Amino acid sequence: MEVSLEEFGTLDFDVKAWLNRQFAAQTNDDSAATDDARAQRLVTQLHFLATNAQQNSDRIKARFRHQAAQIGRDIAGLGKAVSATQAQLVGLTQAVDRQAASAPTMAAVVELGTAQRQLARTVEALGLQRSYTDLPQKVDGLVEARDFGRAWALVDGVAGAAGLDADEVHACRERIEAGVVGELGRAVAERDAEAAARMGQLLAAHGQTELVETEFVRVRAQIGVKALEGRYDDIGGLLHAALALITEERTFAEAAEMSDAVQEQLIERFADAMQTEIQRHVDRAENIGAVSVRGVYDALVGFCADAGLDTDESSALSVGAAHVQRVPLALHHLLEPLRECVERLGMAEADRIQGGSLGALRAVEYETGRAEAYVRDAAREMDCVFSDISETLDSLLVVVPAAMARRAAEDVLVAVSEASGVISAGIATLADSAGFDVSDLAAATELDTPIPDLTGAAFQPLANEDKLDAVSRSVALALLAEQLENHTATVVANVRHRLADMYSHPQSLIAAALNGQNEVSETMDLEAADLDIEVPEISAVAAAQAVVFLLGGAFRAPLERIPASSVWHGAAARSSMGVTVPQFSCAPSEDAVDIGEKMHILLPELEQAVAMHAQCAPDAMPLYTFVLQHMSACDGEEDDSPLLAMLALVLRSVQRAFVRQVCCVEAPLSALGCRQLAADTEYIASVAASFGAMPDPDFAELLTSVLRHNAEASDILESPEHVELTELQRALHALLIHSDN
Repeated sequence: MEVSLEEFGTLDFDVKAWLNRQFAAQTNDDSAATDDARAQRLVTQLHFLATNAQQNSDRIKARFRHQAAQIGRDIAGLGKAVSATQAQLVGLTQAVDRQAASAPTMAAVVELGTAQRQLARTVEALGLQRSYTDLPQKVDGLVEARDFGRAWALVDGVAGAAGLDADEVHACRERIEAGVVGELGRAVAERDAEAAARMGQLLAAHGQTELVETEFVRVRAQIGVKALEGRYDDIGGLLHAALALITEERTFAEAAEMSDAVQEQLIERFADAMQTEIQRHVDRAENIGAVSVRGVYDALVGFCADAGLDTDESSALSVGAAHVQRVPLALHHLLEPLRECVERLGMAEADRIQGGSLGALRAVEYETGRAEAYVRDAAREMDCVFSDISETLDSLLVVVPAAMARRAAEDVLVAVSEASGVISAGIATLADSAGFDVSDLAAATELDTPIPDLTGAAFQPLANEDKLDAVSRSVALALLAEQLENHTATVVANVRHRLADMYSHPQSLIAAALNGQNEVSETMDLEAADLDIEVPEISAVAAAQAVVFLLGGAFRAPLERIPASSVWHGAAARSSMGVTVPQFSCAPSEDAVDIGEKMHILLPELEQAVAMHAQCAPDAMPLYTFVLQHMSACDGEEDDSPLLAMLALVLRSVQRAFVRQVCCVEAPLSALGCRQLAADTEYIASVAASFGAMPDPDFAELLTSVLRHNAEASDILESPEHVELTELQRALHALLIHSDN
């Protein structure tokens, strides 16, 4: 049986009855104990109780001594007030007795009431003062009992009272606050929404709203971050766990009456904790390629949408007339690893393609006489290169924000230039094996340009085995160039369309975060030039030039011999008697016949090259169409047959070169030389006309001048009136007009 001190303070306390109750209770608890043992146990309890009471008394006395001076002053003042009040009451009582019905008596009664109220307040103050001595004990007891409301009400009730130690009141407040915060932390940790809300309201009522939010975020963030610790095999697992956690925490925060700002801070802490694991997955994806990076991006974007981070209306701010959205800090934390990745992703993808499909394309080698196999293998690898480029750009232009999209796309399109480099390298190899310089291709239709050595395969007839192989190689390269050009046009058009679409829409929060911005406005300040991406230079023109160069190569040797031929200055034959032998006609010279014969076999050679092309790629654009589209020397005349148009292109090149070589002959020509020039010109013109090709304008001028000169010499035609001559006409005049007829 417990012993309580309250029993000793009652007015009807009976020692004997109390002892009997104690012994009777002990007998019930332990019937085997002796009376001496029971008495000894009771004495021990009484001794312990007395000791405890003495200790409490000593503490109260010590505290009382600390405040005794102030209490004494208060009591002394109270005594004086009581004495004065008593004196006033005696005087007023006597006055009432003497003047019970007088007006002064009524005033005295009023004063008596005032004195009585003053006395009551004094007594109340005295009682309050007496309670000061045990305020800390009361506060500690209430805090221990978790009755924080009463504890705070007690302190609030005595705060500011005269004679109260301000430091002690402050200490009491701190003990209560610490207790409330501790209880709040416990409730938050145990997800006790009701208790957390109650403690939060109590702290908020005493101006500690920020402390409530800080403690809530600290406790829940610590628990949540620990739950997210570990390594996840894929980023989906991490984001799934984080989304479930955020959903639970939002529900609990709302139940605990926490503000939206608290929820935002909590998600920021979770996002910050996730950053290391996200970085690991981004690094792994970057090593694989843009498609894998897009997978991480899609997962993060989906997570942000599900978590409500990319459509947070609370992030909308009004700044002047513009509508501005603040990018949540949690988005920055989540997307920071990806932002650093996308800045270098374009170059990284170009390097990956270089070491992959482009390397395989470069490894394809041309074997003599196997153009079809080379085209098949190289075309397959070319398709792989552009498949990689397209796949990369499809992912890249999703992940990369619009502000850096053009640069990233151009970084990837460098691979197109590298693919074109494969064709350029093939042309260089062709030039080396066929005996010409790559720089000669720029003048493929200028057959009179000087070339030091005309013994190479490029300058032989197509019947030559090496020349046939060179043409076969040029056809294969033209096919690859056509394929490259088609792929490039498709890719560039797609990129421009994607960029236009990106620039036509307002910037999203995700894009702003990836671009490192803190705010995003409704419109994007982008220039129209951002759509004009730099198209990689490809070698299609050089491939077309190589085909034409090889077809016209055999004409260069006879054309080069024309200026030095002896026929231009020869004299008429004489008899043994010295009489000039009349010459009624001239046969074409040996060089002219050589040129004409090569013109005759040009069409079969061209048809053979076209057949090679069709055999290598039946579905490709015809060779002559490809060549005509890329040869700037084409005069644009429309022919019924593209094949004949390409033939005419080479024939006109031969005629133009013939005129230029004739102009290099030392002037003036002899009469026989003039007739020889007319014969050669008419012969070459007739051969070209047999193919239906329109003559080159300069060649037509030469033919007209020669015929007119010969007619004038025979008095058939009159000389034309003097007109201003062109440079070509002046050269021909020097050759013909001043010759000795």
